[in-house]
Amino acid sequence: MSAPALSTPAAALPQPSAPALAMFLALLAGATCIGFSGIFVRFADVGPASAGFWRMAFAMPVLALWMGLEQRRPRRGTAAGPGVMFPIVLAGILFGIDVVLYNASLGFTTIANASLLGNLSPVAVVLGGWLLLGERPSRRVLGALALALGGALMLVLPKFAGTAAPSPGALMGDSLAIAAALSYAAYIIAVRRARDRAEAGRISLISSATCAVFCLVAALTLGETIIPASLTGWLAVIGLGLVSHALGQGLITLSLGSYGAGAASLVMVWPSMVSVLAAWAIFGEQPSPAQAFGGVAILAAVLMVRKG
Repeated sequence: MSAPALSTPAAALPQPSAPALAMFLALLAGATCIGFSGIFVRFADVGPASAGFWRMAFAMPVLALWMGLEQRRPRRGTAAGPGVMFPIVLAGILFGIDVVLYNASLGFTTIANASLLGNLSPVAVVLGGWLLLGERPSRRVLGALALALGGALMLVLPKFAGTAAPSPGALMGDSLAIAAALSYAAYIIAVRRARDRAEAGRISLISSATCAVFCLVAALTLGETIIPASLTGWLAVIGLGLVSHALGQGLITLSLGSYGAGAASLVMVWPSMVSVLAAWAIFGEQPSPAQAFGGVAILAAVLMVRKG
């Protein structure tokens, strides 16, 4: 059960009937799927924005089916009106910015580093949820946040050990990942606002369509390669769409109806752990003992959010 301070406003649609544990597991499963997005992007032979476009395009049929199933159920409470479209469209644009920046960062830095810095969004989300949504974080959530950020630092800092100065490319990649984190934080807040008046399937479909348009325009503007040139490239962008977005982002959007923005986004540090392990197994990016300890700290933070 989420903390009272992080509950959904009374004007929201009825909360999901599934137990709190099921919602937490759905949130964690969605975060795990997103953790593989960096792996898929590395195998894709298209540009950063193009990868984002295909991610949305292949997820669209699944999301349309989800929305259709939602519309067949009886609806109670406040119906979604025209005003709800603004946060949904805004969420799509913000997610498009996040996807493009994160994908671009992978060309300059490691998957682990990009994922860790890209998942520092809880800092901005806790503050944004507090200031904009009135979701005052509990002491447990703040403590878990500090633990998660400490773990993230332990994962990132060893990369710079033993060198006089980081390379310009590494700094560029890290900067892009941090900018992606800020965009994702704003995306989560926009989704939480939309979830007050609209169902998860509708939000996922419309925001994804908006994101697809944004990414396609960006790819054309930047002159990127849009069509994958190999079977591996096609499988990678299909994985981005079906695993990382349709399943991963969909489960997260569904779970945000039960968890506040601060608690939900804090669990989003889990993809960084998944990315570190996957990059180690697939690309040989072996973490140091300090990085491994940082991963344990992140796991502890996730458990604190569950109890909070």
